[in-house]
Amino acid sequence: MLDKAGALIDNHVYTEEEQQKLYKRTLIIVSISQMFGGAGLAAGITVGALLAQQMLGTDAFAGLPTAMFTLGSAFAAFIVGKLSQRYGRRIGLATGFIVGGFGAIGVVMAALTNSIILLLISLLIYGAGTATNLQARYAGTDLADKKQRATAVSITMVMTTFGAVAGPNLVGVMGSFAHSI
Repeated sequence: MLDKAGALIDNHVYTEEEQQKLYKRTLIIVSISQMFGGAGLAAGITVGALLAQQMLGTDAFAGLPTAMFTLGSAFAAFIVGKLSQRYGRRIGLATGFIVGGFGAIGVVMAALTNSIILLLISLLIYGAGTATNLQARYAGTDLADKKQRATAVSITMVMTTFGAVAGPNLVGVMGSFAHSI
């Protein structure tokens, strides 16, 4: 709730200067998460399809990983939204990112064990990270005043795009790095 003295957030009244600092810090954190999330989204879709093709030995089911990923994203969007409404955005987003992280670990395990079932289940779970990343971009606008909201959303969208472009280009480099260690 805003008034002339500042903002009331978590039962603490922030001055306009404190609110600006909090807004800038939040926008930086959200922008960084958007960059990594965009990279993960693009790389995840690319790698998921390639892994499925390699494991199955055919292109016939190349769309199945993307379908599982998208289905997981849709389900997680609902769950993360409900958690955010009930417990606050921080808990909802943190839970979504953690679940998405477990999905990513599952994708790696599926690749190591050559398990198509584990890959598809993991991509379903990995979708939570994408849904969370899409919802997180609006956290950057929460503390912005009306004149800054469009800029805040634009910054987070550009960071997502930057990550999405960089992500697939880093797959080969990161794969080589992983093999070296």
